Amino acid sequence: MRVDGLEIWASPEPTVARIDARRVRDQLAETGHEKRSGDVARLASLGVGATRYPILWEKVAPDAPDALDLRWAEERMRLLAAHALEPIVTLVHHGSGPRYTGLLDPLFPQLLASYARAVARRFPWVRRWTPINEPLTTARFSTLYAVWYPNRFFDHEAFGRAVVNEALAIQEAMRAIREVIPDAQLVLTEDLQGFRAADAAVAEYVAHKSERRFLSAELVMGRVDETHALWPYLTETCAVPERDLAALRWFATPVDLMGWNYYPFSERVLFSDGPGRHRNAGLVEVDPAQLDCAARLREAAQRLRVPVCLSEVHCIGDERERARWMLQRFDDVLQLRAEGVDVRAFGAWAAFGMVDWPSLLCREEAFCEDGIFTCAGDGGEPQATLVADVVRDLAAGRTPRMPVTPGWWERPDEAVA
Repeated sequence: MRVDGLEIWASPEPTVARIDARRVRDQLAETGHEKRSGDVARLASLGVGATRYPILWEKVAPDAPDALDLRWAEERMRLLAAHALEPIVTLVHHGSGPRYTGLLDPLFPQLLASYARAVARRFPWVRRWTPINEPLTTARFSTLYAVWYPNRFFDHEAFGRAVVNEALAIQEAMRAIREVIPDAQLVLTEDLQGFRAADAAVAEYVAHKSERRFLSAELVMGRVDETHALWPYLTETCAVPERDLAALRWFATPVDLMGWNYYPFSERVLFSDGPGRHRNAGLVEVDPAQLDCAARLREAAQRLRVPVCLSEVHCIGDERERARWMLQRFDDVLQLRAEGVDVRAFGAWAAFGMVDWPSLLCREEAFCEDGIFTCAGDGGEPQATLVADVVRDLAAGRTPRMPVTPGWWERPDEAVA
């Protein structure tokens, strides 16, 4: 079942998120991956060729922009090279930078660019880079839903500032990296969302959210001008200065590979809930048979006209459910490639598990999800799961066996909250 031109990735969950002014959640520490150098050999044992790997700004330069400690990164990059695993380096993953900056800081783009240049100088052999993972999602959670710092609730001006700052930062970071590595490639990642209106009263808002899915990518690529559907929203509601949008167009940065991350709750249904109000539910809770990753990925590829991949494939559940979800998404990729869609990679996610994601890291409940390997935490040793067997088979070109028992997303009465 080897698919020519399709990479198989396996990657750890590396989020370091500022939850509020005081709290930071560090998934590298909480899953134990930070302390286990042997995890690199575990990734290599899967037979994959590449891994999205963190060299996170918040951990390398936490106290001052010019005080970098790259010792952990140097050890891990050396191990990855020794195991012939190509790193796709992430610099910010659901974070807002160290405490001396933030998503709303006018200096955020320049500070990230300076950090990116320093990392590139230390690792000039790294070819692929993700300066910021899921910039739109991070901006939404931080400025519209008050989940993460700066914890703004439907503050559209803050959202506009945050998402534009992130886009400018991605552009400036790639320019800085390419000063050192001229052929460096941009791998941009984002949540593969989908929206449906349950009634006519929310149709306009659903249309807005459907347009917004592509905003971070189109800002980075310099495609947002007066003709863009979100121009009035950005310039009027969000009060984004037109000069910033002009700068993004002037420094337009092509995306070499657009990674889309798809989870059972990525698709949403909106219901009206009184004048000017709405309710939001996961499509998986309402009509799970309508989940359609292939359609969403097809829409994204047609909209952006760049090569795409599924860069995060994972769901909460037991190992058979996680394996079934993964193989269903692999079937989606095969379907699109058969249609001629340029899908370049398939990324197994959460290699060593995740902690407290049902609350988006806001509640400290030590709720651990297993991934490709078990979530061993600090001091434990991860064990391979059925998902590891699936990834090994895919990487080796073998056809894995699909678990026959339906997953919880196929049993509406058992949907996971």
